[in-house]
Amino acid sequence: MRRPATALLLAAALTALSCPPASADDGGGAEVVLPVIPERLSTQQKCTSFRGRAAPDAPWTRGALALDQVWALSRGRGVTVAVVGTGVSDASAVLAGRVEALGDADRDCVGRGTFQAGLIAGAVTAGQGFAGVAPQARILAVRGTGGRGEPDPARLAAGVRRAAEAGAGVIMVTAPLDSRDKAVRAALGAAARADALVVVPAAADSAAPGSSGATPPPAPAPPASALAVLDTGPRGDRPDPAPAFTRADLTAPGDALVGPGPVGDGKWTGSGASLAAAVTAGTAALVRSYRPELTAAEVRERLLRTAYPGDLPALDPYGAVAGVTASAAPTAAASADPVRLPAAQDTQGARTTALLVTGGAVGTVLLVAFVAAILPRGRARKWRPGRPAD
Repeated sequence: MRRPATALLLAAALTALSCPPASADDGGGAEVVLPVIPERLSTQQKCTSFRGRAAPDAPWTRGALALDQVWALSRGRGVTVAVVGTGVSDASAVLAGRVEALGDADRDCVGRGTFQAGLIAGAVTAGQGFAGVAPQARILAVRGTGGRGEPDPARLAAGVRRAAEAGAGVIMVTAPLDSRDKAVRAALGAAARADALVVVPAAADSAAPGSSGATPPPAPAPPASALAVLDTGPRGDRPDPAPAFTRADLTAPGDALVGPGPVGDGKWTGSGASLAAAVTAGTAALVRSYRPELTAAEVRERLLRTAYPGDLPALDPYGAVAGVTASAAPTAAASADPVRLPAAQDTQGARTTALLVTGGAVGTVLLVAFVAAILPRGRARKWRPGRPAD
């Protein structure tokens, strides 16, 4: 099975460029500016209660990821994706009835976990252009932060372990994991034994609070068995400035994304590497649904092998599901250009052959011209050679 034609991919990338990153058309020609989903809340902030805004148009990611094409093959049915983060609310229609929670993870005071879950498995609904990457997958909500989104490495590691023990096929983590942490290594070991693919952001979503004036250190190196993902925007490059990272395996859309919030059916916008991890986790669910015989390690390898080549490979959901390697496909990964054309092949031999053929043709033409000029003179001389002048 072959991926959609290159022209389709080029059109999708160009379509993405024309879409405003944090706004949408409300259907009547008026621009809708979407609120930004918070990453964490201060002690003075109340839980997120705004209902978002209506945004019926499809976000840029739907075309850039060719979701309508890949849904003809897989929609993630039968796969459970764990979201280890701020919790997940199923109040939004795009998640209703498909969220199971461990403990208090059914409450999302911040809203970011619900946004991530929507990117992974938001349902296709009438009159709405938004949908998650794997709209028929199920979500397992696992607490991985404090109630207001406070970073908690120990809780993240425990969340990965709990998600693996609960049977999730894919585990998406909201913050970078440190491979030097013994609890993290133990949690990744539990995930490997449970055959669960762990997808993590390679960088923080934003600089740590209070770090202004100083360059924050890069995120720690993630565990080798985890799939570490960086965020890119509609042009295929990261926002400037963007939090630093130590190691990454893959890039995926993570800038100016559209998704649901914890209350109502309105839409929000958000950016960050954790959102790119959510998009990648949704793609992993598509693969695990389409090819259930593949192990987590094989799904990880498939996502990397079929990605668009670049400084870092760029996620290709259709290629991952269909198993088509993107060796000659355009890529926007880690580049400021909207579309990167395939690298020029070595054509030295072809050029040499062309020069020889061209030279032979030119020689033939000259020979014919020479004969045409000399032949009448030869006939006039009755084919006798001329004598040198005295």
